[in-house]
Amino acid sequence: MDLPMLRNMIMNIDTPAFIASKEGIILCRNFHLKYIYQHLDIDELKSLDEIKFKKCNTEEGGMKKFVVEGTPLTGYEYQIKFCNNTECMLYVFQRTFTSERIISNLIEHIDEVVVIFDQDGVIQRMNSICDQLLPFNRKEVIGKNITQLVKEGKVENPIITEMINTKQKVYRDITYPDGKVISYTAIPITSSNGRLKGGVLTGRDVSRVINLAKTSSDKNDLAIEYISSSEEIEKIKAIISRVAPSDASVFIIGESGVGKEIIARSIWNQSTRRNKNFVAINCASIPAELIESELFGYEKGAFTGANKEGKIGLIESADGGTLFLDEIGELPIETQKKFLRVIQENAIMRIGGVKPKKINVRYISATNKTTEELKDPKIFRQDLYYRLNVIPLIIPPLRKRKDDILPISNYYIDVFNSRYNRKVELSEEAEEILLKNDWKGNIRELKNVIERLVILSAQEKIFSEQIERILALGHIKNLSDEGDVSDKNIEIADDKIVINDFMNIDDAHRIVEQEILKKALSKYGSITKAATAVGINPSTVYRKIKSGYINLD
Repeated sequence: MDLPMLRNMIMNIDTPAFIASKEGIILCRNFHLKYIYQHLDIDELKSLDEIKFKKCNTEEGGMKKFVVEGTPLTGYEYQIKFCNNTECMLYVFQRTFTSERIISNLIEHIDEVVVIFDQDGVIQRMNSICDQLLPFNRKEVIGKNITQLVKEGKVENPIITEMINTKQKVYRDITYPDGKVISYTAIPITSSNGRLKGGVLTGRDVSRVINLAKTSSDKNDLAIEYISSSEEIEKIKAIISRVAPSDASVFIIGESGVGKEIIARSIWNQSTRRNKNFVAINCASIPAELIESELFGYEKGAFTGANKEGKIGLIESADGGTLFLDEIGELPIETQKKFLRVIQENAIMRIGGVKPKKINVRYISATNKTTEELKDPKIFRQDLYYRLNVIPLIIPPLRKRKDDILPISNYYIDVFNSRYNRKVELSEEAEEILLKNDWKGNIRELKNVIERLVILSAQEKIFSEQIERILALGHIKNLSDEGDVSDKNIEIADDKIVINDFMNIDDAHRIVEQEILKKALSKYGSITKAATAVGINPSTVYRKIKSGYINLD
């Protein structure tokens, strides 16, 4: 047999085939061979060195079966000789690639882990979502037996092995080190005579489903904070739609209650990272003594009282996703320095660790501090500020976007009518009062007022008298709880506040706040209990004491 005859022969084979010399040089190939190039990650096959063959013991009529490592490709090799006694090898691939392409296209449209394996537990095919959800890459495991992957430490107690042994459908939830939980189902595939041919493993990211459900719940309750009729918010929406698909850091500035987290979630939801974690951190809510361990995590035995298994930090848990740093301006300066290093190096170092871990995170920050405060290096490191402030978003307060007040009000009326089984509606005069109010607490205050209206109104139609009474109720609450009341012009004695004359509102707030906190600390003897009693975060009380704002002497 000569080479031209062999070439004509393989051209008539309806699966990929080629002939190689004893030295491994490709002598000729058929048209179908192009279908395997995607599996080999090459443009054209020129040498056997480009294929990692794993020979099998199976031999059929002089043919030896082979497996191409790292791919689902299998076939048979033939040893042949030319007329001049020159030896060469004929390789014929076993699979029909029409069905392979159909299977590939099919599983790529499944939003779950899909793994196809044979009766021996050799991984034949996986869809691309596996690279996102599993702690290893497809290229590392395709073509390998599940027992080999156990030896390599990539999997433990594999569900595939259990399915092969039992030949039954198997269910199992597996929790990975990063906290991700995947619910697996392994389904056997058998021939008509009951012989096991292999199986399919599917896995759903349960933690993601839970996260999406929570996000959906948050949206149902808070979506109104992003509803608008105002030109100001429409401009912000337009900016978000342009910047969301990028990985640029976004810095949101706005007063408390304007819906900064909803803006952050909207950016995440429109980004390419929407299927990854959205980790929200309120920097003001973490006690100063715990903030670094919470943000960066720690290795086992890092300090006395640490979890014996160590702990993943909040920043690391956002790897691959989006990190929302609310009240970023409350981070201590020293922590800001360490956080800057994380951003610069794209790596996190746990407390007690010796080796940094690379991370890939998109940063969204928010603060209620003014731009003047943010430019004060005593409050905020300027190098960190400019790192995070790539895309600034300044959210105007509700009093500066009056067009949003009524749409938000009507939305919440519908929400609370449904919740409390009422049929309350606003009269025109009630709407006028809502429009004239300053709403210093922004959307949060408006939501609270609407809820009080729905609960407390004796009539279903809200008129001016009712809404003014509800607004006055809110002002009384602010006076007693938040301290909107000066030294000589205010008398505080026997738990009573007496206003003798007008004064600066900020001074009044400071005096009453200090007095309330001092009384609470004296009564409870504990920062945590005192903070809970007055309705603020313990870390806020701690910082006020440390700064001298509250004098306990």
